[in-house]
Amino acid sequence: MPISPPPVRRWRPEYIPAYLSNGVIGLRAGPIPLIEGVAIVNGLAAVDPVEKGEGFARGPYPIGGDLEIDGAKLSRLPGQSELVEQAYDFASSELTSRFSFRSGETTATVEVLTFCSRSLPTVVLQDVQVRVDRPCRLVVTAKVDPTGISGTWQSRETATPDADKPVVDGSMLWETHGGLSTCGAAYITQFDGGDGVERRREEHDELAPLSTSYTVQARPERRYVLRQYTSLVPSQAHHEPHRQATRLVGMAARRGFDQLRDENRGAWAEIWKGRIKLIGADQRWQALADAAYYYLHASAHSSSLFSTSMFGLAYWPNYHYYRGHVMWDIEAFMFPTLLLTAPESAYALLEYRVQRREAAERNAAMHGYRGLQFPWASGPRHGEEVIRLSAPQLAFEQHISLSVAHAFAQYVHATGDEDYLRETAWPMLEGVANWLVSRAVKTERGYE
Repeated sequence: MPISPPPVRRWRPEYIPAYLSNGVIGLRAGPIPLIEGVAIVNGLAAVDPVEKGEGFARGPYPIGGDLEIDGAKLSRLPGQSELVEQAYDFASSELTSRFSFRSGETTATVEVLTFCSRSLPTVVLQDVQVRVDRPCRLVVTAKVDPTGISGTWQSRETATPDADKPVVDGSMLWETHGGLSTCGAAYITQFDGGDGVERRREEHDELAPLSTSYTVQARPERRYVLRQYTSLVPSQAHHEPHRQATRLVGMAARRGFDQLRDENRGAWAEIWKGRIKLIGADQRWQALADAAYYYLHASAHSSSLFSTSMFGLAYWPNYHYYRGHVMWDIEAFMFPTLLLTAPESAYALLEYRVQRREAAERNAAMHGYRGLQFPWASGPRHGEEVIRLSAPQLAFEQHISLSVAHAFAQYVHATGDEDYLRETAWPMLEGVANWLVSRAVKTERGYE
């Protein structure tokens, strides 16, 4: 089994929240994930507010929530909460967060389990379990929350067209900053709280986060459980992403939390069969190797049709994270390991280049060459050059195509797939070869 990081029991301001991902959705979940976190969706694009060019976009936070004890809300009184422990299990890619929240004489202890599904990769699941130490009025809330991200509402629905009863708790369509793309979201909740539960959804405020609240007269001897399924779909994957998210989250709820959790654990067990074991190294080095292996595989998936970036789908507002651009480092450094340990994910990274072949052809033409010249920094939508304008010297960095071509050759050598060679890899290899020939200049030393 891999070595997971030690649990965090005391949060420090310099810490960056835990990164959870399946290669399609990436989360940063804070020590109290209900009230702090960010989400990135593979392929979702926006105009970067600093550089003014295309980059990744934050999506609505799919695992938001709140807790209320006798009128006191966690979101309004975060200082009355205390982290007990946050533990990350690399073997199953599950994050467990435990904290307490105090209001007057009453204290609630909360355990939150979060994971990104690998079998339904647009879906994030969360299980919130609450216990109280004395009778109280308890409200547990689930949210899909775009608060604090750049963009605008395009649609917010709590009813289902042509249906007497909504098939999901709610859905939304969010347009990113600059209007480059939209993100659809839909969610379903399930609550186990015994008799006398009052359910309420926010149905009237068109600008409020999607939310479902459950109110009970809580007792110390009982556990209260809220489960949330949320699907996030970018417009690059579907032209009606909010409607597709509704379909996918409905499928998730019908399959059930426990089944999806078992499937996710099974998928990770398969991935860990390729674990790299260091012979003769102490545990610290093995732990570092396990962490590198984990974060690499968490950042790629056979459904990662928009490739990945050097930081995967990790983002926190402390750094630009290369704006999520697809760069040559992916094929040069990430691809070889994935080819041996997760070939379906490696295939998806190549498919991103195949689908954007015309952009590389146009890029070569603009530089006066034939063939395929892949950009230094590729945007998720069309695969065109999106590197920042403040670094004009990067236009001379033209070795990228060699790394891309080499990745296609590696895939053919590793798989022996002759059909793939003829139909897919060869046109890419030929295109890069033509580019090399067209830019070569004969000198006294040969061709340069």
